[in-house]
Amino acid sequence: MSILTDDKVWEQFLEWLPSAEPSTDPGTLFEQYRSRRMTVGLMEDEVDGYLAVVANNMRTRSDGWRVMFNNIYASSTPGFSTTPNALLMATVEDRKPGRALEVGMGEGRNTVFLALKGWDVTGFEISDEGVAIAQRNARAAGVNIKTLSESNATFDFGQAQWDLIAATYVPFPLTTADYVQRLGRSLTPGGLVVVESFASNANAPSRRPVDIDPTDLRRAFDTFRILYFEDTVAMPDWTREKTRLVRLVAEYRAS
Repeated sequence: MSILTDDKVWEQFLEWLPSAEPSTDPGTLFEQYRSRRMTVGLMEDEVDGYLAVVANNMRTRSDGWRVMFNNIYASSTPGFSTTPNALLMATVEDRKPGRALEVGMGEGRNTVFLALKGWDVTGFEISDEGVAIAQRNARAAGVNIKTLSESNATFDFGQAQWDLIAATYVPFPLTTADYVQRLGRSLTPGGLVVVESFASNANAPSRRPVDIDPTDLRRAFDTFRILYFEDTVAMPDWTREKTRLVRLVAEYRAS
């Protein structure tokens, strides 16, 4: 049997993904894909190699996320929290509302929450299904939100226009200097970035595409004022088992 190139592995994964059974857990989708590949006679180590290729592409490309999260948000039984993120709620508790942005907003749980608190809020999400649900949730809550069906790579963050940016459980390069500078340029002086996600060391095997190395995250925000930082084991907003998480609240300091 011929060995597939990485591009071909990714192409086959994208072709298969729309036919996967709806699931609210990306890990379950990967297990479905594993089972599918095993049925065509591949050895287990070959399948592991294919999954590694898929995971790597999920970190660097957006075309798979749109299909995957359309699948996830189509499920009628969410396997993730539909309530606002606790760190975000605590951060804005005594803060004067301003202009807020949620990156990778999903179904809009945080975007709607911020609108209810009086924020002028925008959210972008690559999943068309997620954007549609966010708008329905906003109408049900009686608030207005601005939503865009767009990828992180193409979204225009602008210059000095956000007082708050929320980034929870998103596969974005939050530990890279270029990306953090992009966030900083878009914030007003004193604006906040709120981050929460799964955590693992950068060299850990079988990392999830949304995993963040806590040391790298803190280092990336070293030009900000760190108001809160936590590397802990706790219950995440996604999945139903305690796991390692990283949490950060950072204040932008204009140079």
